[in-house]
Amino acid sequence: FLAASASVSYLGYRRATARRRGTAVRIGIVGDIFMDVVVAGIRNLPQWGQDELTSSPISIMPGGGGLNSALQISGMIDKRPFSDLSVELHSLIGNDRFGGVIQELANKSNLKLIYPKTKVRTGSCVCLSGGDEGKIDRAFVTYRGAMAEFNGEHLDTRRLKKSNHVHVAGYYNFPKMWPKLESLVPELNRLGVTVSLNPQWDASNEWKGLPKLYKKLDVLILNQDEAKALSKKGNLGDALQFFHDKGVSIVVITIGPHGAVASTLETITKEKTEGQDEKVESKVSWHWQKPVAAHAVDTTGAGDAFTGGFLFEWTRSKNIPAALQLGCALGSAMVTKLGASAEITREDIEKYTSESIEDGSFPLSGSPSSALQDRRIYTPS
Repeated sequence: FLAASASVSYLGYRRATARRRGTAVRIGIVGDIFMDVVVAGIRNLPQWGQDELTSSPISIMPGGGGLNSALQISGMIDKRPFSDLSVELHSLIGNDRFGGVIQELANKSNLKLIYPKTKVRTGSCVCLSGGDEGKIDRAFVTYRGAMAEFNGEHLDTRRLKKSNHVHVAGYYNFPKMWPKLESLVPELNRLGVTVSLNPQWDASNEWKGLPKLYKKLDVLILNQDEAKALSKKGNLGDALQFFHDKGVSIVVITIGPHGAVASTLETITKEKTEGQDEKVESKVSWHWQKPVAAHAVDTTGAGDAFTGGFLFEWTRSKNIPAALQLGCALGSAMVTKLGASAEITREDIEKYTSESIEDGSFPLSGSPSSALQDRRIYTPS
């Protein structure tokens, strides 16, 4: 898949980077929250007027990309006693029973939830998970509720500006927030606050708004389906190049059971020589983290868990291979559990930590490597 390979150890990275960190890291997440109705074990979707059975109990639990990722970061803080990191989630929930359950979970998880309550009901989502053995997938039916009204007036921007890093989770679930983000993200850039974003699927299938933010993002995290929809490219190499051409510094694309690829845009300036002008070249360095194989029960929330693990490590160390490794460990562990906000244990992390990572680079102005070109987004080899 890549030109060169190397074996890495997450624990080794963690110990090495821990010695270099001396200041606390504060992560602020602007993200979506829903109450999920999880229906797993589905073999076939029902036809109108008919019924289908599932062998799995139907569960109701908190979810949403913002909450799921925040919970995983908070959980990692508890699992790493030396960790110098805190996380808070800025969102909107209703003054209803679902909102109360979500607040109770946040309190139990030591997650600081910052929200104004609204008369609009808390958003909810029916999460359908199933398929044939070895081909588990998921689909959603969503009532956005409070998320549909979530806008700039609901944000405590003063607190967000005190963060070291701000992550936007579920961008396409709160379109009324877009105008505020267009002004807030540049302010964060000027303050030296790094910014990442995960779009989630656009139910309208229009994929608007986000292109205005590309140049302001330090990290863009998305899955292969979202990458294809936004870039209109059919393979990972072209998709990575598309987002870098738009100005994104670090692009991370998750590719399901094949792990995740992260690429970094570097600008190299060559000194002016006699008779020649100064030359500026761009190069992309990238890493492919292969996961430990896991028996999938429910793939809902795997991407959110990956994001939580990636950001937990990257915001502290800026070490992309280590961040990929932890992200893939959490993502692999999550698919073995029911529900997107399930707890991941230390034992899970150790079990699903893979030491198989490959890396390489190619000139951004040239063609991506043939291996990346050949790896189709929808039909990976």
